[in-house]
Amino acid sequence: MEHIKKQAFSLESYRLECGESIPVTIGFETYGKLNAEKSNAVLVCHFFSATSHAAGKYSPEDTEPGWWDGLIGPDKAIDTNEYFVICSDTLCNIQLKNPHVITTGPSTVNPKTGEKYGLSFPSFTYRDMAGIQRELIRSLGIERLVAVLGPSAGGMQALNWAVHYPEMMDACIAVISGAQTPVLTSLAYLQSAIDAITLDPKWKNGQYATGEEPEDGLRLGLQLMHLAAFHYEWYDETFPRHAKHDVISTYDKAPPFTEKFKKAVSERMALYDANHYIYTARAAMMHDIARGFASLEEALGRIQARVLMIPCTSDLLFPPQYSRHVVEIMNRQGGCASYYEIDSPHGHMAGVLDTHLFAEPLAAFLEGKEGGIIG
Repeated sequence: MEHIKKQAFSLESYRLECGESIPVTIGFETYGKLNAEKSNAVLVCHFFSATSHAAGKYSPEDTEPGWWDGLIGPDKAIDTNEYFVICSDTLCNIQLKNPHVITTGPSTVNPKTGEKYGLSFPSFTYRDMAGIQRELIRSLGIERLVAVLGPSAGGMQALNWAVHYPEMMDACIAVISGAQTPVLTSLAYLQSAIDAITLDPKWKNGQYATGEEPEDGLRLGLQLMHLAAFHYEWYDETFPRHAKHDVISTYDKAPPFTEKFKKAVSERMALYDANHYIYTARAAMMHDIARGFASLEEALGRIQARVLMIPCTSDLLFPPQYSRHVVEIMNRQGGCASYYEIDSPHGHMAGVLDTHLFAEPLAAFLEGKEGGIIG
């Protein structure tokens, strides 16, 4: 696949679900070629802490390809010989310090004041992201998508697409995701992470300066999310105990596996922004496709696309029953929903790290086949 180029998409004004309108600029990438009929487009939506760099490399010097490179490319499950693939950055993208990210959020300058929005930036939802992506898709002259899909928060966006723009897509694939964020996930990991950041004295009600950021709070928030993103088995293997370690003699020392874990989290947070993390965590907490409808059943009843839910047995953030619930409701109401469960010690992150476990059924589903998939 050729080296990837980041592009920008802007709207002079977009009305968010909260009622406020703002100018929006986000980044996006494309893979493959759009056919003459503009009928081969697939929208991939990124997960909570990712970016629009879903596949390929920007240059030969890049050490790692995009986060779903195992699925996207020539002769892969999402075959770029056949499909034109699009992936966009979200609003309030967490990786604000990544030079390849283009986003609009609290760190953006408000054109009305000439100052950064800070906490005056309005809240956004993944329903908003679906709406902004729809405008991006239309700007490319595309009226209908082969599929909208993604892992975790990407699946949230895909399901919002299926509910609110049912006439624009043939298929929806939600990996390690669900129709509503579990309340336990919201309270234990998302709200707790927000609390960790806002309790840091350096947060200063979101008005921190560059170089004086609430790093301790952000680090703790990331630790909480990271702990839930993987399963017990993965932690035992990645941060093992060793019997030869000396007894910890003072309170300020920690077992080596603790220090190794904290170091890993600190390395990840180098590109992150605390306010953007807060806004994105709230968007994940507010994810509920039933909002505005009488029930979840009514919301799911709007879907016209074929839907495939792919959970992981060891996922602590979105346990499999949440995917099964979507499939059961849809099929009971005459919809077309399927279920494919994967087994991995990577827990929630299996949707990104173990793409080989579901590449084949995903490819078959895109092609309209359902071999090995439970209806």
